[in-house]
Amino acid sequence: METRMDDQAGRKKGGGEAFDQIKRCPVYNTFRIIGKKFTILIIRDMMYNDKSRFNEFLETVEEINPKTLSARLREMEKDGLIRRKIHHERPVRVEYALTEKGKALRPILEQMSEFSFRYCPRDVFRDGKPRTVSEVVASKVLAGDRGGPGVQGK
Repeated sequence: METRMDDQAGRKKGGGEAFDQIKRCPVYNTFRIIGKKFTILIIRDMMYNDKSRFNEFLETVEEINPKTLSARLREMEKDGLIRRKIHHERPVRVEYALTEKGKALRPILEQMSEFSFRYCPRDVFRDGKPRTVSEVVASKVLAGDRGGPGVQGK
């Protein structure tokens, strides 16, 4: 079923030409691509933690199992978020990398981090005190880590 943005938001149909061309809510569309369980965590690990191999994801993505990981990686490749590279050596090595489309999700992950830093500090920080992304990134840089706010503590 195609969902129009105006239908979802309860807005009157009509408006500008660009608005009239929308056939699916863009928020719904993005959620359809990245909203499945574990997808955003795999992207986080690729983007911030330099993970690229199946077993690395199994070790770092919280609560994922091999069957689900395999399915998510296939879906992400089909959606153009990642590319799969097979290294023909013994044993065969497979690595995954973010595409331009996948890398474009960085601001979304940063906003998700910022939301939790500000509104869910008891769930995120040991001391339960809210922080900004820049405070967390600055403390990571001082600790010698050049990653972004996508910290995970597994």
